[in-house]
Amino acid sequence: MRNVIVGNKKIIAIIVFILYSLFFILNSHSVSAGTFTNAKITISDSRAGQTGVQYDSAFTATVTTAIKQLTIQFCTASSGTCTTPTGMTTTGATRSSDNLAGSGRSDDFSTNGTLTTVVTTPSTQSTQAITATYTGITNPTTTNSSFYAVVTTYSDTGSTTIDTATVAFAILTSSSITVTANVGNTLSFTVSPVTSGSVNGATINVSATTATTVPFGTLSSGSPKIAAHDVTVTTNANYGYVVTAKSTNPPLTDGSNNIDVFTGTNTSPITWSSPNGSSASVNTGFFGYTTNDSTLGTGTADRFTSSGGNKWAGFDTTPYEVAYASSSVTNGETTRLGWQAEVNAIQPPGNYSGSIILVATPTY
Repeated sequence: MRNVIVGNKKIIAIIVFILYSLFFILNSHSVSAGTFTNAKITISDSRAGQTGVQYDSAFTATVTTAIKQLTIQFCTASSGTCTTPTGMTTTGATRSSDNLAGSGRSDDFSTNGTLTTVVTTPSTQSTQAITATYTGITNPTTTNSSFYAVVTTYSDTGSTTIDTATVAFAILTSSSITVTANVGNTLSFTVSPVTSGSVNGATINVSATTATTVPFGTLSSGSPKIAAHDVTVTTNANYGYVVTAKSTNPPLTDGSNNIDVFTGTNTSPITWSSPNGSSASVNTGFFGYTTNDSTLGTGTADRFTSSGGNKWAGFDTTPYEVAYASSSVTNGETTRLGWQAEVNAIQPPGNYSGSIILVATPTY
C-alpha cells in the first residue's frame, strides 16, 4: 500500500495486480474421430477460493460428428486418476451460453468437479470454434498452483468419444503479481516498478512505486502524478498472449466521493486533459492508464502510441487489452504501463482506494 495526500488527509491508492494466467493446452489425446485444436479455458478471476467465477471453454472441432454430450472434468493432474482440486466447487454452476449445434439442453452438475451438458437433439457440428460458458464456480483454494480441465465431447451420452483435450489454468493468492507455471507449456508473468524515466512519452514523477503499490503522494490541483510498471511475459504459446487491465468503477473512492475514470477509452485513448468539473466528485479528479505497446491485437494497433503517443484511457470493469504478442515469446517481452492521477481544487479530501487487475492469457 501507499499513501496519497489530498489537502490534509491521506489518500490510499491501492493497486492490486492479479495475474490472471490461463489457457494452456498441454496434451491433445488421440481419439477415434478427431482431436481438438485451439483449446483453452479462460477464467474470469484467478484468486484462490474466489466464488462466482466464470469459466469460458473454447475449442475447435476437427470432425463434423454431432455432439450429444460435452463434459468438462477438473483435476489436480494432467493425466492419471482425476482428483477434484481442493476447495473447488462446481455443483452450483450455471451454463450461461454455448454454441453447440442442435436444440434442447440439459445440465448435470451434481458431481463436484464435473460439468456435463447434453444436447437433446444434436445436429452435425461444423469444424468450427465451439464455446461453452459456465458461471457460479468456486476456484480451488490451493494457492500458486496449476490445475487441469479435461474437455471431452461424445456422440452419445458419455460412451463414444469424439474429441478430447487437456488444458490448464493457474490459481494465485488474493494479491499475487507474478507466477511461473511449468507444466509442459510455459508461462511467466512478472510486474516490476519503474521509478524514473518516462512511459509512452510522459515523464514519471512517482519514485516510490513498488511491485504491488503506487504511492501517488500529494495530489493537488494542476499537478498530475504519473507512475509506471513494466510487465514481462514469457511463454511458448504458439499464438502468443494478451494482457488485459480492468478495475472497480470508479477505481478510486472514499465513501460517496470518487476520483473518476479518465474520459478516454481503450478503444479511443486521448491526450491527457486536466479535470475541470465544478461539482464535487463529478470530473473533479481523473485516474487513467496508458501502454507503450504499438502492436495491440484488437482495434487500431498503435492507438496509444500514434501521433506522439501519451494517449490515456479510463478504467472499466470490463478487461481491455494493454499488451499483445501474436506468437511465442520465449525470451520474454516487456511492455510499460503507466498510471496517472490528477485532481482540481473542487475534489473533496478523503482516503481514496481502489484496485486494478491485470490478466495474462496465452493461447496455444
